[in-house]
Amino acid sequence: MGFRNIYIQKPTRLSIRRQQLVIQQEEDYTIPVDDINSIMIDHPQCTITTPALSVLAEAEVAVFTCDQKHLPCAIILPVGQYFKKFEALTIQMHVRSKLKDRLWQKVMKQKIANQAKCLALNGRPSVELEVMGKQVLEGDRSHQESQAARLYFRLLFNDQFTRRTDDVLNGALNYGYAIVRGAVARDICAYGFEPALGLFHHNELNPFNLADDLMEPFRPFVDLWVSQNIEQLEEVLTSENKQALFALLFTEVLIDGEYHTLNNAIHKVVSSYTMCCRNDSAAGLKLPELVRLRAHEYE
Repeated sequence: MGFRNIYIQKPTRLSIRRQQLVIQQEEDYTIPVDDINSIMIDHPQCTITTPALSVLAEAEVAVFTCDQKHLPCAIILPVGQYFKKFEALTIQMHVRSKLKDRLWQKVMKQKIANQAKCLALNGRPSVELEVMGKQVLEGDRSHQESQAARLYFRLLFNDQFTRRTDDVLNGALNYGYAIVRGAVARDICAYGFEPALGLFHHNELNPFNLADDLMEPFRPFVDLWVSQNIEQLEEVLTSENKQALFALLFTEVLIDGEYHTLNNAIHKVVSSYTMCCRNDSAAGLKLPELVRLRAHEYE
């Protein structure tokens, strides 16, 4: 898996030459496809050739495009790379409800634990939130997640904050969530699983129900960046804001007792989820733990 995230914000032509991505602007640049993890195309005057799209998909590079508000609105997914697609889909469709409930319980516990850690890293620890995380039942039948979310956002931002407001704060959260969601969807497809078949989410109009499930414990990473950079946010997201949120894919994450990039952590979560489905057991599910935001350094 590559290690470069490319953010394009000026008129550009993207093409492929000898397994190198050619970036044509005022000057030409070339980058080995194997080095690329993801590309964010954020300018209406960009073009990309069909061979470039195919080569990038085969290399499992996440290619995002943005809408008129410069928010990620689409991602190109590597749908044909897994060699046993039908087998994977069959396994996914026969996951028992009991297993789904146990997996969702683990996901929600870790999400709330990460939210509590996010508050603590902002100097606002909440014992109440920590308790809520430990009380999540199988399938979250007591709805601890929604109760925790109300308390969490109020403590993290302020009593007036709501996710329904169209402001720069929510814009930053939505931008970061969209990037993580796209990366999760890419890895789900790379393992031959269908992103529409969710664990908990089951909206018939949502093609990414499973991505929305597995990204839940990663949301506090975005929340932490936004909460620690509020003073840098103006009326609209700047290019610097977007690049910083895009770079979260390489922030450090603790998972399975080791430090990895958030991008690698997503890979581990999706991989372990597919094994849980194959083994009919929630025991092996690996989930990310929030730590201070810093770029991961490879040893």
